[in-house]
Amino acid sequence: MTADKSFTSEQMLELCWQELVRYYRHSSVGRRCTGIVHNMNTPLQVLSFHLELLEQKSREEMECLQQCPPEMSEKLCALYQYRRDKLQQFLQEVQNLRNQARLIVTQGVHEENQERHQLDLNQLYQEELELYRAHSFFKHQVEKNFDFADGLPPIYGHYIDFSQSFRNLVDNALEAMAGAELRRLTVETAMENSCRVLRVGDTGEGVSPEIRPRLFEPFITSKADRQPPHAGLGLFMVQRLLSPYQGEIRVESKPGETWVTVVLPVE
Repeated sequence: MTADKSFTSEQMLELCWQELVRYYRHSSVGRRCTGIVHNMNTPLQVLSFHLELLEQKSREEMECLQQCPPEMSEKLCALYQYRRDKLQQFLQEVQNLRNQARLIVTQGVHEENQERHQLDLNQLYQEELELYRAHSFFKHQVEKNFDFADGLPPIYGHYIDFSQSFRNLVDNALEAMAGAELRRLTVETAMENSCRVLRVGDTGEGVSPEIRPRLFEPFITSKADRQPPHAGLGLFMVQRLLSPYQGEIRVESKPGETWVTVVLPVE
């Protein structure tokens, strides 16, 4: 970006923020895809190997069952059923990974699209949460409580504005719960007073009184060691991304409980 002397300092600052928004959006997509693909590589190899082995054993056992004397059939049937059950488990895991790969591809297409579209926010949020299955802390250490209201009106906008803002809220919640004894993530949608409402709750450390008045300023964080991409930009970015939709963000917090509420009016 080339400096122009005709710009005021306020205009230059605004241009810098716009550039930061653009960079933050696209770099986040790349980081997420790289991490998920890396995590999927080894399990896919293991699953493929065992699927081939179990399919071979299944065919061999079926041949034995057809030829064996009656006194042996009970044992062989048990072995056959065991392997068939394991095969189904592996098949389900492979399908889960395929679903994640499909969501990654779909998300990439949506987030690169420069046009606005009618968006189903419930579906978007649920797909985002499905991708968090690759997040070990989220998958194994966090209690999940999700409730999506039926009939939430669609919203006309850029997919990336809502996917990125939602990820920021969830990432903040997970970070806040890293050292907590109780780790419960709550995500809810609702219709209230002709507005779409998203609530994200966590049972983490809470927001300190010192930074509460400045929550929506950039680079404000209660964690001194926090590094990019979470260097105190989460709520600031949510506000920037959703302001074109008249989005209102409210934060209620106390030790052990924080709620972020996003209100999006129906046009």
